[in-house]
Amino acid sequence: MWNFLLALFAGSAIGSTRTARRSVKPILILFFFGVLIAGVIYVCVVFKAVSERSKKPHVSTHSSH
Repeated sequence: MWNFLLALFAGSAIGSTRTARRSVKPILILFFFGVLIAGVIYVCVVFKAVSERSKKPHVSTHSSH
């Protein structure tokens, strides 16, 4: 699997023709950037949810009536 990924970045697994390499490589780069951006958004949302849950509540749940 790692050999295939390295070949993708090197351009040898995309295709031997120049046209195939020119058209597929930008699509793969955009896909990987999209995955990276989605991962960053997911991490931000998870960290925000964890920080919200770990905050002390503003209203006391116990009342002494």
